[in-house]
Amino acid sequence: MTTQRKTPASRIKDTDVLLQILDLLPTSLFVKDENLNFVFSNEAHCKVIGSEAEKLLGLSDADFYPKEQAEKFLAADKSVLNSPEAREFLELATSTDGSTIYSLTRKARVVTSDGATYLIGSNTDVTEMKNNEIELEAKEARYRALAETVPVGIWHLHENGKTIYVNPFLLTLLGMTEGEFLATAPKDFLTAASEKGVMEMIGSTARFETDLMARGKVAARVLVVSSGWLNNAGVAGRSVMVTFVDISKVSSLQTVNDEITRLNAELSDKIKMLRATQEEMVKAGRMAQLGQLTATVAHELRNPLAAVRTSAFVLDRKIKGKGMGVEQQLQRIENGVVRCDDIISQLLDFARTRPVQRKLLDLDTWLAKVVEEEAAKLPAVVTIECMLGLDGLVAAIDPERMSRGLINLISNASEALVGKGDELHGDASFVPAINIESGRTVRGIEISVTDNGPGITAENLLRIKEPLFTTKSFGTGLGLSAVEKILEQHGGGLEIKSKPGEGARFTAWFPLIETLEEAA
Repeated sequence: MTTQRKTPASRIKDTDVLLQILDLLPTSLFVKDENLNFVFSNEAHCKVIGSEAEKLLGLSDADFYPKEQAEKFLAADKSVLNSPEAREFLELATSTDGSTIYSLTRKARVVTSDGATYLIGSNTDVTEMKNNEIELEAKEARYRALAETVPVGIWHLHENGKTIYVNPFLLTLLGMTEGEFLATAPKDFLTAASEKGVMEMIGSTARFETDLMARGKVAARVLVVSSGWLNNAGVAGRSVMVTFVDISKVSSLQTVNDEITRLNAELSDKIKMLRATQEEMVKAGRMAQLGQLTATVAHELRNPLAAVRTSAFVLDRKIKGKGMGVEQQLQRIENGVVRCDDIISQLLDFARTRPVQRKLLDLDTWLAKVVEEEAAKLPAVVTIECMLGLDGLVAAIDPERMSRGLINLISNASEALVGKGDELHGDASFVPAINIESGRTVRGIEISVTDNGPGITAENLLRIKEPLFTTKSFGTGLGLSAVEKILEQHGGGLEIKSKPGEGARFTAWFPLIETLEEAA
């Protein structure tokens, strides 16, 4: 085997190529001599330190960073020079524009064949990851503070029967210390009026009333709401989140009315906040943040709203037949709760990201059932026709989500029609009508909802699918956004055609998937 020797000129050329390669790397690289002065800095490192390589060589960190910060770098460098192994440091620095930068720095000592000692280092910018970590910790702290102060019992339980978390309200309700609670088996303090076992009941999505027991006595009558087994609880195995609402002492009707008013005002404020931030988020391409905020708003309102509904239900049961004359007020409470719950459902539909749960269904049969149920809820003046054209075609869809999407389109059409007859045609003979059609096209399945209402202006048509955009005096403006998201999760989309005075046609389409294997 022959060995090819390179001439000094060749080695110089190879060194130049290597230096060019190092300059092109996105990772910050630098080399210091044994006096900790820079002898090499690639382009990425020059940008980090804010100096050209020619001006940087021969200088140290003290020439570029504040004294305290430079001293920390110096101490770290000396520890590396005295260690045979490479080391990592999470370093905090201030950039030239004054912002804080988190850098993961890896440093190692290198001794060349001529006995010279060098320190080689690389910097990886982990600012975004560190900021995300700080933000996550802040959110966890807020959620923990909410759980510690909310007037609802919260119990997080592992499937092996061990308690992961119990909040102070539940301990107070039971009159127990945390140690006593942890030593108590669920069946000993939770007595459910059911033939099922306690673990089986709370392990499934459930809602029931029961007595809370403490030291062999009833501590409180509660409404229990169970999430069912969760696989994303941050612990090995499954867990369940159980909430307890104390219904042993029913508050007065005025308190319930005040709570509804407060919830409506809070929900209105949250929606205004969403409206105020939406335009900026769209321009910045940060719709994911809007979805996260929406989910938080809905989550923080649903539990207290459930408490209000439960309290109203208990009140109705206790005063029914006693001639107190408050039936109208109770109905107002129920209507308010339903409206709030509908708005929260729209918010959750917009924010929800869980996978589509497909089932094989006869589409026309499913469609006819949904239309029939929704038609019964429409004002009597509105006529609705359904023309089915899929002839028994079976497809894999998420029936719950698609039903909500279709109901939303029908509801929008009805709201556009009611009370608009004279305005459109000038006589009382106008009949508000909604036509629903299904059919198969080259792109898959199409379901259209057409109304003969006032139509949509060209200006509004351009913005109608934007989150939070609405021309109504009520609602969130998330309805059509949620419908479009549901269809996109099925691989399809939403088309809208309309002209002022000529009604509107909303066409939902999605590709045909005929087996669950195709969906997977």
